[in-house]
Amino acid sequence: MVDYFVKLPLFDTMSHVDTLLALAGSLFAAFLAYISYSLFFHPLAGLPGPLIARMGLGWMTIRALKHDMGWTLQEEHRKHGQIVRVARNMASMVDPSAITEMYRYGGKFEKTSFYTFFRAEKPSLMSTLGNHAHAELRRAESPAYTMTLLVELEEYVDSCLEDLVALFNRKIEASGKATIEMAETLQMLAMDVVGELAFGRSFGLCAAGEDTEGFFPMLESFVYSCALAGSQPWAGKALILFVMLRVGARGPQALGEKTTKAVQERLAKMKEGFDRNDMLSKLMKAKNPDGSQYSTRQIEVAATSILGAGSDTTAITMRALMRYIIGDKKIYDKVLSEIEEAIEEGNLNFPLTYAEGTKTSAPSVRQACLKETLRLHPAVPWTLPRVVPQGGAVLAGHFFPAGTEVAMSPFVVHRRPEAFGEDAAFFRPERWLEADAETKKVMERNLITFGSGSRVCIGKNISLMEITKVVPTLLHKYDFAFTPRSASSPHTKPGRRVDGVFDEKEPWHVASQWFATQSQFFMDVKAREA
Repeated sequence: MVDYFVKLPLFDTMSHVDTLLALAGSLFAAFLAYISYSLFFHPLAGLPGPLIARMGLGWMTIRALKHDMGWTLQEEHRKHGQIVRVARNMASMVDPSAITEMYRYGGKFEKTSFYTFFRAEKPSLMSTLGNHAHAELRRAESPAYTMTLLVELEEYVDSCLEDLVALFNRKIEASGKATIEMAETLQMLAMDVVGELAFGRSFGLCAAGEDTEGFFPMLESFVYSCALAGSQPWAGKALILFVMLRVGARGPQALGEKTTKAVQERLAKMKEGFDRNDMLSKLMKAKNPDGSQYSTRQIEVAATSILGAGSDTTAITMRALMRYIIGDKKIYDKVLSEIEEAIEEGNLNFPLTYAEGTKTSAPSVRQACLKETLRLHPAVPWTLPRVVPQGGAVLAGHFFPAGTEVAMSPFVVHRRPEAFGEDAAFFRPERWLEADAETKKVMERNLITFGSGSRVCIGKNISLMEITKVVPTLLHKYDFAFTPRSASSPHTKPGRRVDGVFDEKEPWHVASQWFATQSQFFMDVKAREA
């Protein structure tokens, strides 16, 4: 009789309930053990930081989702000092002395698994973790990024710039002035230049006046998903899927497909006799450590890196440089006077060459403004994490055991008084003109906009050449003014500064995730009087 009752559905249901309760209890106990270890027994347990980070519950993931990394991390360092625990196994630091130790040439600190997702398929320069493997990749691909080669390709940058000028002229033709959204416009130019340099043809975005290739949502999905997935590598694939659904576009895979198409088109043209010495031709000549030629797939992966990162960093810096120059009338007037004076003296001609843009007999206000922009508005505000090597390391006066992770944010480091002076929070290009040789050397060392040491961004030369040519050209040809916010203005987002402060006088809206991306950067533009 007892057996009969035990077999009833009610008892069977109770058995399942008991199992679920036991499972829930086990999970809860494991969760408590995880938090207890993170808070009290982990090697980084003694470091200060936000409670969620010290508990190991995804503080970095929240930053990626909320797009507020730079200023939130800066506030944590303001509260807690030189070292802040930002994840279960990671500490952020701002002591400039740690830069050399963590990022120096020949150093033993290697990239963390955070970077694993910065690739379309195979490991790239960006996603390769080991220093030795990275050095071999860089050795093979660096001929495509030399300034010598890029200067040879200036004419192709000039043709893209001509398309941009033609776009401006079309917009202002009817009434003599126009409101132009500079964030997307400068991104279109940067994409066209990448197309010319890396694939042998412009994508024609400036000529069309719009993103005809659908690059913008792909790039947004790519960088958003990479940072989000990298913050929780164990759940990376699920987080990438989440971003694809949220943004409505595929990221790494879509960019990879674009690159494959462009490379295949180039190979087909080469069979027809097309020949050009550009970045893609250099990648086609790249060799592996064993002497074998790069495969077509390796070429595509390397080219995808240019497509994925080469336009964003350049566009972000161009926007920022124009915003900070135009936003200060005194500086704006100085830059314009310097340009006009150089033209009158025969030292500056248009189309502007990189050599002309960088060659001056005295320190240039333009170059100081660019340097200050790279400092105050680094394209990447996220932390640049590294794994502490065997034997551990002492950084900022604290010992970190091997296997723990340490990181520095360009955005936060660049605002530290010990790195750039008491006025480090302000745009003051004069600091680069007034500094003595030793002070300038220290500031250069503390400037980590493009990274530092052996892992410095290999595309740095592309950005510097393009910015040096484009911004003076636009300032010479057109008058710019920020479009005032009003009920009738095209703005739909509130003004937000690069430090996260909402300000209705701010001409753009900045989001701080992997990139410090600006949007809705509207400017009133008209041709300058000759």
